Amino acid sequence: MHLRTKLILLVALTWLLSTSVMYLLLSSNENKYVKEEVANRARSITKIVALLPELQNWIIDPDKHEQVQEMTEALRKETNVDFIVVFNNDGIRLSHPNVKNIGKHIEGNDELNALNGEEYISVAKGSLGESIRAFSPIYKDGKQIGAVVTGVSMNAVEAAIQRRNMQMLGGGMLVLCIGIVLTIVVSRKIKNSLLDMEPQELARITVERNAVIQSVHEGVIVIDKNGYLQIVNEEAKRIFAKGGITGNLVGRLAADVIPHTRMMDIVQSGQVELNQEQKINTVVILTNRVPLIVEGEIVGAIATFRDFKEIWELSEELTGVKNYIEALRVRAHEYRNTLHVINGLVANREYNKLREYIQSLALTDATEFEEISRQVKDPVILSFLQSKRSRSRELNTELIFDSNMKIPNIKKLEFRNAIITILGNLIDNAMEAVQLSEKKQVKVNVYQSDGWYIEVIDTGCGIQDDVKKILQKGYSTKGKNRGLGLYLIAKIVYRFNGKLGIQPNHPQGTIFSIYLHPE
Repeated sequence: MHLRTKLILLVALTWLLSTSVMYLLLSSNENKYVKEEVANRARSITKIVALLPELQNWIIDPDKHEQVQEMTEALRKETNVDFIVVFNNDGIRLSHPNVKNIGKHIEGNDELNALNGEEYISVAKGSLGESIRAFSPIYKDGKQIGAVVTGVSMNAVEAAIQRRNMQMLGGGMLVLCIGIVLTIVVSRKIKNSLLDMEPQELARITVERNAVIQSVHEGVIVIDKNGYLQIVNEEAKRIFAKGGITGNLVGRLAADVIPHTRMMDIVQSGQVELNQEQKINTVVILTNRVPLIVEGEIVGAIATFRDFKEIWELSEELTGVKNYIEALRVRAHEYRNTLHVINGLVANREYNKLREYIQSLALTDATEFEEISRQVKDPVILSFLQSKRSRSRELNTELIFDSNMKIPNIKKLEFRNAIITILGNLIDNAMEAVQLSEKKQVKVNVYQSDGWYIEVIDTGCGIQDDVKKILQKGYSTKGKNRGLGLYLIAKIVYRFNGKLGIQPNHPQGTIFSIYLHPE
């Protein structure tokens, strides 16, 4: 059932119940009110008639009785009552709507008190049927000379009551119609405010939205335009708890709960902030902040975020996998070239040269492996550096590993991947930088003392831009979707409490020096 139908039925039912109760309560009072109103009007007319001097004179003068009839009939028609009857002290009628009843004794058996000088109201049945009757004595010079009675038939009274009831029902029907019209208008406005959805649809979408918000692996918080937290999902609570923020956060002011929050800045500026670092006590998060805009008006802001440490661990794993793949690619390329050479020698029946070629390959690989393996004890980094040596041969670049380089076996996966990320980016950048140089040489040194020292020296064109600028995320002179390598290196240096140095290499090139102090 649609919202509009429900509201109309609710209004109609409310109207029916309220009208029924009001009708029952008011109908009896209305009956009494109408009868009292009729009786009071009859009493007023009776008093006025009894005080007319001409009538008093005509009552005591038998020759003037016809004028009594004429006057009372004129007054009856003017005042819209059913009868005005004047009678003498003997109860004989001097006037009556039906002239045939003039001269006859008044009927109803309720006139005696009037002949005794009393004014009163009674309900009695006379010649014109049951009626409400108002009696008043008539005096002349202090002496009672008769009485007058004014009456309204009960049929007229019931008709008046019926009219009043119909007016009440008519007013009720008008109220119902107005209520239905207003209900339709309000229901349309409500429907518009509900994005033209029925309440059950909105309830379903709300449940689905809450389920989605609670199931995502990112922290999600929402504030209203006044800065009060409206939504805090379970992942956000978990990350906040790591930073020492616990308890029910919904309904609290974000600025009082979350250190260094910029949510209200987003509400005020309407600007989007993406991939921003923020420190929550001891926890560093990477957050996106976006204004919530409804019909062109900013009504709040939403922030999604993740623990930076978790993102870093994931990126380190991905970086390691990428480097393994690159190493395999280079090796496969080398083996394809080798197979081509072997295939040519076999095809030409150059078996002696084939034997010499295979021996030279074995000697070269053995010599390089023995050289690097003496310096590098970590098998993963060893394989990685071998792939870089192979890549340097592809680029016709001399890759030299310093004779003092010593890399022990690194058991901590996070730090090993950090070393691979630094070496991979610096070596790749260095080999690219020397391609236009006459002397294509890249020298690498890694050793451990009070911390870890990494040095990469190239003979390239050097760095022309500001050092701080090249460390910014996304900055690159090599085109779109580049500029992450040095940014990642800077993050690693920050993560492991290190230092990063960049200086020119004479006569040409660049020296990158990095110091790391793992925990």
